[in-house]
Amino acid sequence: MIEEWVEQCRQGRTRAYAEIVRALQPQVLGFLYRMTRDREWAEDLGQEVFLRAYRRLERYDRNKAAFSTWLFTMARNLCLDELRKSRPQRVALEEAAETQAAGDPGPDAALRENELERLIAEAVQSLAAEYREVFILKEYQDFSLEEIAAIVQCPIGTVKSRLHRARTQLQKQLSPILSA
Repeated sequence: MIEEWVEQCRQGRTRAYAEIVRALQPQVLGFLYRMTRDREWAEDLGQEVFLRAYRRLERYDRNKAAFSTWLFTMARNLCLDELRKSRPQRVALEEAAETQAAGDPGPDAALRENELERLIAEAVQSLAAEYREVFILKEYQDFSLEEIAAIVQCPIGTVKSRLHRARTQLQKQLSPILSA
């Protein structure tokens, strides 16, 4: 369906681009947020990604990659450029815990779960950018290894190696916490 919308955009039907954004924005923003750990920054980057993609739509070649792969490559490159510019990295403020609805686990269980999610997010954030990006693309965005290789522009063997190293580092960091 996305490829059809791309073709409609190329034919001047700009409303089709709104459908592309609606379909892919949650995944793109999720990736950018996990890379930056800053919701506002991720949203700003996401807007820039979709704007750039729209402006460069004529450069997209469906024979080389799926539109989502092309878009995530753009998102990745923009994000890495911005992360390099903003060293030291921005520190995200932790969100307040949501009020538990009736029937949900008690507050202690919810706090433990929120704490675990926070620790995992911090561990992922501590990974080197090349490990973090492949981990996020695989585990959170569910891209195939081939798609990740196209997005990060490296051989599939390198993707596998980076993914393995990311998982190994995360396991080392998190195993003392999880076994406690």
